[in-house]
Amino acid sequence: MTDNTAGRVLLQRDGRLARVTLSHPGRLNAITVGMWRELRDVFTRIAADDDLRCVIVRGEGGNFAAGADIREFPAERADAAGVQRYHREVLAPALQAVAQCPHPVVAQIEGVCVGGGLEIACQCDLRIAGESARFGVPINRLGFPMAPDEMRGLLALAGRAATLAILLEGRVFGAAEARD
Repeated sequence: MTDNTAGRVLLQRDGRLARVTLSHPGRLNAITVGMWRELRDVFTRIAADDDLRCVIVRGEGGNFAAGADIREFPAERADAAGVQRYHREVLAPALQAVAQCPHPVVAQIEGVCVGGGLEIACQCDLRIAGESARFGVPINRLGFPMAPDEMRGLLALAGRAATLAILLEGRVFGAAEARD
């Protein structure tokens, strides 16, 4: 992407290490449709690189990601067909690309890691969170549920009861509680 205000996904190589950075300045790295597609494309390239040994996913500027960019919701999720298209054609392929990466993927989590940010982190093989990390899925405040494909990673990590509590309560919690 050439418009930095729209957000971007950066890929840096350092020998056998790849760093994938979610960057959306001024928006807590909220993930746009373009960024979801870039994330899928970056992980498709990474998966084909046999020289890599590890991938680190992080957010720029002290926050992992504040979820999907809600400014796009009126255009992208205007009706049931739009919601299904968004989840099936935009979001799910990006999460699947992260999950299917043959290299170890580590989420380096600082600050906000909610909604789509948490969904990305759940697809990683390991999650390392700083004390500033805050987790949650407050989409119930927006009036809609998490799609099943998006929920799989959280279910696998937290189990059914904890996942339901996280989704139904919609609260944001700290790193210590997430660890516990």
